[in-house]
Amino acid sequence: MCGMSRPSALLTRTLAVLGLVAAPLLLAAPASAEEPSRLAGQLTDDAGVLDDEGRQQVEEALQRLQDEDGTQLFVTFVATFDGLSGPDWAAETAELSGLGTSDVLFAVAVEDRSYGVDVPEGFRLDAGQVDDLVLSDVEPPLGDDDWAGAATAFADGLVPGSVPWGLLGAGAGVLAVGGGGYALVKRRRDAAAEAERVRAAGPFPDESTEQLTARASEGLLAVDEALRTSQLDLDYAKLQYGEAGVAPFAGTVATARQEMQQAFTIRQQLDDEVPEDDPTQRRMLADLLGLVKSADDRLDAQAAEFAQLRDLEANAPQVLDGLAPRVTALTGRLPAEEQKVEQLRRRWAPSAVAPVDQAVPQAREQLASAEHAVTAARAELAAGRTGGAVPYLRTAEAALSGTQATLDSVGARAQELETAATTVPAARAEVQAGITAARSVDPTDAAAVAGPVAQAQEALTVADQLAGGTAPDPIAALSRLDAADDALDTALAGAQQAATARRDAAARAERAVTTARSAVNAAALAVSSGRDVASTVPRTRLSEAERHLAAAEAALLADPATALREATEANSLADTVQSSISDARRDRERQSSSYSGGFFGGSGGGWSSGGSFGSSGRSGRSSSSGRSSSSGRRSSGGSSGGRRSSGGRF
Repeated sequence: MCGMSRPSALLTRTLAVLGLVAAPLLLAAPASAEEPSRLAGQLTDDAGVLDDEGRQQVEEALQRLQDEDGTQLFVTFVATFDGLSGPDWAAETAELSGLGTSDVLFAVAVEDRSYGVDVPEGFRLDAGQVDDLVLSDVEPPLGDDDWAGAATAFADGLVPGSVPWGLLGAGAGVLAVGGGGYALVKRRRDAAAEAERVRAAGPFPDESTEQLTARASEGLLAVDEALRTSQLDLDYAKLQYGEAGVAPFAGTVATARQEMQQAFTIRQQLDDEVPEDDPTQRRMLADLLGLVKSADDRLDAQAAEFAQLRDLEANAPQVLDGLAPRVTALTGRLPAEEQKVEQLRRRWAPSAVAPVDQAVPQAREQLASAEHAVTAARAELAAGRTGGAVPYLRTAEAALSGTQATLDSVGARAQELETAATTVPAARAEVQAGITAARSVDPTDAAAVAGPVAQAQEALTVADQLAGGTAPDPIAALSRLDAADDALDTALAGAQQAATARRDAAARAERAVTTARSAVNAAALAVSSGRDVASTVPRTRLSEAERHLAAAEAALLADPATALREATEANSLADTVQSSISDARRDRERQSSSYSGGFFGGSGGGWSSGGSFGSSGRSGRSSSSGRSSSSGRRSSGGSSGGRRSSGGRF
């Protein structure tokens, strides 16, 4: 075996010793620790624990809180707190981020299994209330690694009125053990939200459940009495006018009785031993009141009909005398109306005349029914049976009214056909204009309008056939044109909205790319000018920012939505780069008084420099804002700088 030279052996032993000394330090240092730094936005996920759905959920909760109360909640997820306690890390980050009097910070170190909360002094929730909120609503989802759920619960819990703190008090802390309090508060909140939704969406949004209950009781009593009275009136009317004369009234009373039976059934369900929650009660009471009102309206209409029936009985002779001249006048109209129908048949297509083609025969049948009823009514009056004459008088009146409407329809149809014939050219021009407009839509929307265009072209052909020739049907032609025009209008409006949305999206994306390009360039300059303090973290962020910017620029023309998303991410990453460089410079300045040089005398840079593996001067580090924390599971920091911090483990 060849011997090793003394210098080589000495160097080998030296490196081995250094390796033994450095190895524990390298192993002990967390690979993804995050020092406190300025936050780039309201939601930061350096730990990478949120997917797209979770991020959207949290962002919506943050926006709800800000819209409701003006409070801005900042949420950040990191791997570790870099050796600091949750309160201290949150306090330093809040100070570096310049959070104001309406800003709250919630920070979570997912690998440390700890969190920190920092709120301004004078916040509307005191320290105990914030602790209760976190303990009952936030810690349980944190313990389940439901990061989005924890942040959302914190944001929702800060909304004014979301939790009855004055009622829960210290009991919330007791109930929260094992997540029971979290579930209890969530159930209460969900129940309250559901009750409010049902109240607002129901037919009685301005009335309490107690008021609805009272209204339901009053309605049941009043309408039940009206139903009993109507039944007595119906029984009396049967004796006067016979079963046939009051058959419609009997049907009305039967329907109202069914509705009241359903209403009483609902009331019985509300009164039984099985309790219903408030939303269910309101829905049932609304159904009950709807049934009661329907029955009441029916009975009111019947009462009016009964009044007319009694008036008819009281004036039966005069009514009968007035019917005979009406029969004569309508009979005299028959020849003229028959001639009008014949003229329509000669001018228009059978389909156009069909609604009135049998009008005159139908009118003759109605007149015959009226004449028969008049004869029967006269016989009843002659026999002294006034009540018996009433049903015949009603039949005669109905038949004569029907006869007049039937004969009037002939002239009305003639006018409709003339009007339609003069309207068809304008309707046709509108459809043609729509087809022309559809040809100029953006090619992206061409497929969406192709169907309506084909329908419109077919409608033009069919309308020309229907409106032309010796026996046209202009009403049918106009119907086809109107349907085609409506479909075209809908398709063109959709295409216009889509084009406008694309233009707006492209403009937003272009602005975002411009902003991101500027931010990335500034970040690159910061790294270049601060190479002595730029660790792998800002360099990695810069590389990612450049990658996202390139993706945004590539997608700008073809996919503005993707370009906007990529540019936003690039801008956010670029901001973190500059923040990291600034923080590193401040740390370097603080360290310079107690530390200088690197390994092997300090090389001034490179992977082996003191900036990579040397002491960062963080031993015994305290919050720069003077905050402190206890060593228990839940800890609270000081209240320096107009803010207070707390935190714990999960």
